[in-house]
Amino acid sequence: MEISKETSAAVQRLYDTYPFPPEPLLDEPPPGYNWRWNWVAAYSFCTGQKTLRQDIRILDAGCGTGVGTEYLVHLNPQASVVGIDLSGGALDVAKERCSRSGANQVEFHHLSLYDAEQLEGEFDLINCVGVLHHLPDPIRGIQSIAAKLAPGGLMHIFVYAELGRWEIRLMQKAIALLQGEKRGDYQDGVKVGRQIFNSLPENNRLVKREKERWSLENQRDANFADMYVHPQEIDYTIETLFELIDASGLEFIGFSNPGYWQLERVLGKNPELMARTEGLSDRDRYRLIEVLD
Repeated sequence: MEISKETSAAVQRLYDTYPFPPEPLLDEPPPGYNWRWNWVAAYSFCTGQKTLRQDIRILDAGCGTGVGTEYLVHLNPQASVVGIDLSGGALDVAKERCSRSGANQVEFHHLSLYDAEQLEGEFDLINCVGVLHHLPDPIRGIQSIAAKLAPGGLMHIFVYAELGRWEIRLMQKAIALLQGEKRGDYQDGVKVGRQIFNSLPENNRLVKREKERWSLENQRDANFADMYVHPQEIDYTIETLFELIDASGLEFIGFSNPGYWQLERVLGKNPELMARTEGLSDRDRYRLIEVLD
């Protein structure tokens, strides 16, 4: 078996063991609202214009247990939605989740992102959250789904940021060292990881970061496993993110949190420094903000 197939099989095993996300199933529409999953709001944000069409096609690429898929269906009642995922176990949960909450205009396919060409037609909105960074070949993955995007369509992606995951990476390495030959046994990995956190001093950097940022969601073993014993992860910087975007052949429209990417937020107190940034490209501005914050 070639390395990429071995890695994909390992990822599939993780999500069959711990279907993700582990959000509870509800007998009603999901709570809250996320404008990124609403076609009208997302289209307006990205283009500054109103869309006349709402009978669109949406692809949830790497849908997992269907948490995002369910929102996509309920927030776009005139759309038809397709969800694909590598894990059959996660898809079973997604089907039950959508069925129970009345999210009916959806179909699911047991496919990896690499196999998106097998889907019929094109999609106006492609949602790909938390998936590309777990592929052995993210560029091949984004090219595969980009080929399914209709002209004028939108793709929403989320990938891990390297600079925010330093402590996570260290803990991943510690767990792997202590697991030894048991690496790939994800339940054992969760057990080892929890034992490490319980053994370290309270003022330890990894413990402090876990408590201030992740501990609430990581009470669930599925969250803990996804974060600390995942067999495949690529973390991105601004530079490598744009390599991924450029490879997709799509136009970058913007970040969904544009206020964060304003230089005034980090350097606005110093007009001389702001003047020095005037000759920077947009990407260099983003990189500067990234390394500073």
